[in-house]
This record gives sequence, structure tokens and C-alpha cells, in this order.
Amino acid sequence: MIRAFIFDLDGTLVETEMLKARAYAAVSRDLLGLQDPDERAISLYSRIVGATDETAARAMVDELGLAGSLSHTAGEPWRALHALQSDRYRTEFATGDALRTAAYPYAVDLLRRQAESGMLVAIATSSFTEQARRVTAELGVENVLDALVGRDQVTNGKPDPEIYLKTADILGVAPDETVVIEDSATGLEAAVRAGTHCIAVASAFSAAGLREQTLLAQDWCVYEPEKLAGVVERRLTAAV
Repeated sequence: MIRAFIFDLDGTLVETEMLKARAYAAVSRDLLGLQDPDERAISLYSRIVGATDETAARAMVDELGLAGSLSHTAGEPWRALHALQSDRYRTEFATGDALRTAAYPYAVDLLRRQAESGMLVAIATSSFTEQARRVTAELGVENVLDALVGRDQVTNGKPDPEIYLKTADILGVAPDETVVIEDSATGLEAAVRAGTHCIAVASAFSAAGLREQTLLAQDWCVYEPEKLAGVVERRLTAAV
């Protein structure tokens, strides 16, 4: 029997992935002295969507050739880049209005409906907890959550299953008593490896990766948002 729903955040409840990609594009432009935002950053981010901040920042440094532009900073280049991107993301791209505009109503409504039905509801995200709390506050869902687990609360990020195992443990349920709502191939791998019942909902960033992955049957991948409710009902019925 399903007792809980666990939602990914970025790309699932709100399209923050594009906002993060644009922040990287803006920072790369400034570091390389380009006239326009570096579109390579957006293309790269779409290939690694769902990865941890460290993985994303390291990839940006390597593939965009940013190490030299960060040589004046202390510590590893990826950390300096991540700090620049995080500040830009927070102050310029992830403003309240932008976050609310980028929300996915079908996913937010699903979260609210499950909470109202008596299900335990949580978020397990590759974002850091403080950042995730800010986003959930803007979405107006923070008060209905039974748990919020960020990247800083686990040792290993997605696709490792740790974050979903930890979230289920906090909720007091077994992994096979949970439905996970994810958007990326990286995230669904974590959910499947944790032993949960996963549904993947494609975003503009993640659709190609979802079609290519083989861990989750395509029956449980949603490419048209209006079909999500029906897939959820099938998932609940199949798990009885």
C-alpha cells in the first residue's frame, strides 16, 4: 500500500533548472568576456540535468574552459564557479516572481491533493536545504510538507539512492510504500535503486534523457502533463 509521495523539486515542481542554466550562462559570459550569455552552458546543463551542484560546476569548468578565468580565486575552480553561479541565481534569476511563474501547476496541485488525501508528502532534492526552503516558500507548499531533505543532508547525491532511502526513513515508511515524482533520468535512477515506485514527468530539459533511459518503463514516464493524474492512479492501483 502506498503511504507517501516524495517529490523532486528542481524541474519537477518548478522549472528552476532553466533558471540555474541561465545563471551559468551569464557567469560564463562575464568570465570569458563574451557579448551575450554563453549558450553552451544551457546546452551542457540540459545534458546533465538532475546532477549535483558539484557535478554541474565541474562540467562547466571543464567543457566551457573556465579554469583560467577562475585562477585568481582561492580553492578549486568548480567551487569558485558554483559560488558565482549561486549568487547570480539567487539575486537575479530565482526571484519570487520568477519562481512562481516557473512553477508547474500540475505537479504542485498533485502535491497538494496528496497531502489533503492524508498521504505523507515530502521533497527530496539535489538543491541545498536552505535554498529548497526558499523555493517551497515561494510556491506556498512549505506548510504541507512532512519532510524536506536537501543535498546537504546526505553523503551521496543522486543517482545514488541515499536521499530517497533517508526521506522514506524520516517519514517512517518503507521505500516500496512510496511514490516518487521525478523529472530526470538521474533522479529516477536514484528512486528506482531505492526501491520506490517512480513516475517521471518530462520537462523541456529532461525529455530526451527520459526517452533514452532504460531503468524505468516508459509506461511510467509522462510527456504530456494532462496525463499525469491518470498515470498516478495507475501507479497507486498497481502498488496495491
